[in-house]
Amino acid sequence: DFWGMLRSLAGEDRPSTDSLVEDVRQDVVGKIMSGLMQMAGASGEGLAVLASAGGGAAAAASSGAGAAEAPAAGASGDYLAPWIDTAECTACDECTQLNSKIFVYNADKKAVIKNAEAGPYKDLVKAAERCTARVIHPGLPRNRNEKGIEKWIKRGEKYN
Repeated sequence: DFWGMLRSLAGEDRPSTDSLVEDVRQDVVGKIMSGLMQMAGASGEGLAVLASAGGGAAAAASSGAGAAEAPAAGASGDYLAPWIDTAECTACDECTQLNSKIFVYNADKKAVIKNAEAGPYKDLVKAAERCTARVIHPGLPRNRNEKGIEKWIKRGEKYN
């Protein structure tokens, strides 16, 4: 089939490299973000994650792996600082009404975390659950002595 051979030679049957490049970019950015969040928690493991980000890009390119991975600090019991994707905040007031000592609005009327230690970990998880834009990530608590903390860690896992 001449037409099929001509299309093959022209490269029309090859997959686009743009999607592969985007997958690798997302993987590297996810690992960098994970490492920075772990360093912010003073766990010290963040440097190892950042150092391995370069090797992970090659693995992602060969396997075609995709989206950014969630930080893997949950299994080891480390602290992981909470964060908000502030740019995507819709100013729904759910978090600020729940605990105005933890959550405040910045000058752009977008939610930010003022002081994560200003309330119990369960407030961070409840805020993540109530957030209509799904931009609140509760992280992992520094204080593991709160009542029912394991239950709240489990509930918060899907938002990290």
